[in-house]
Amino acid sequence: MRFFTRITISRRRHLTASLLVLLLVCAPLVGCSLGADQSGLDIPGFSPSATSISDQTNAQAALDYLTPDGELTDGRWEPGKKTTERWEELTDRGWGSTAMEELTAAMAASSTMRSSQDEETAAAATWVTARSIEFAVDQAPLKDYTDAMKQNLAALLGNCPDEIADMARGGSLEGVNVYGLSGLVTDTQFETVLYRVIDDESAADTLVAGMIQYHHNQIDAEMPTAATPEATLLGQYLFAARSMGYLDGIAELRTGNSTSDTINAADMNTVLQAQAYVDAAKYGLLSEETLEAAATGNNGGPFSFYDEVDGQPTITAPDPMTPEAAHEYMSWDGQVQDTTMDDLDVRITNGYNFGYDEGHAAEVVR
Repeated sequence: MRFFTRITISRRRHLTASLLVLLLVCAPLVGCSLGADQSGLDIPGFSPSATSISDQTNAQAALDYLTPDGELTDGRWEPGKKTTERWEELTDRGWGSTAMEELTAAMAASSTMRSSQDEETAAAATWVTARSIEFAVDQAPLKDYTDAMKQNLAALLGNCPDEIADMARGGSLEGVNVYGLSGLVTDTQFETVLYRVIDDESAADTLVAGMIQYHHNQIDAEMPTAATPEATLLGQYLFAARSMGYLDGIAELRTGNSTSDTINAADMNTVLQAQAYVDAAKYGLLSEETLEAAATGNNGGPFSFYDEVDGQPTITAPDPMTPEAAHEYMSWDGQVQDTTMDDLDVRITNGYNFGYDEGHAAEVVR
């Protein structure tokens, strides 16, 4: 079971497409558009309607269009003459919605190459990502953002998880070269694009899914070799909660604290807590009494998530973990006095509140 693969989030006032539908229709981190047949740019070899994150050929075509030449200098991509001229053309031309949707789809596809094992390709993709963020702020007024544009730009931002996590912790992209975008975009530019896209349900789901997967990967990488497993798990869930709170803070900033914002804080916290308990059990951090309560606390019988594997108590979880399923874990928590579970609750609550304040205080171009 991998909780961080996807998450279903209930909404406060209105129904939305589930994230599962989002994954099928518009793959997270890749982007959506009206389709290649309505293209206004006709980028050679690029299909705006492609949704597979494994389609490296399509992503490479987009990257080649946006960076036709350049070189790697001291770890940074330096655009060549053709690249400079290409972006001058993009900046100077007039834009209709179809062409802008194709361009932002190409930007999103290019951003997937940030994870390339080829250093030059990854650096070029990071440069394009930064230039795309700047373009989205300076060249596309908020009133002209279509749903497809928002979803494309959310996919691009979803490929910047280090940067989102750092901003959620109170960091900055200005100055020291800590992450790829450091020094290439300002905090205001980065948060402005987040602000402009997060009122779209699919865009918000893409961002949440991307950050949940990112933090899950961090837990997978850190926990097996952690010298202090409990402290490590507490820290990882603190960081995960900060990222979720940060996105929620920006969402509420965008909607003016209305009840129609796209992230439900109560559901998100409940899901984080439930999965944290599962991970705590997985890494042997819960007491025998707590595990016994999982086996007997449901009217004398086991909770549905309790199992035994080779005679050992095992806490399982559905895939995906939903707010509805998470409530059973809350019932389990209410029957025990477990220090680790209590500490996880505190870290998640504090982390979410900290991240929310950071997001809600973002200075953006409206």
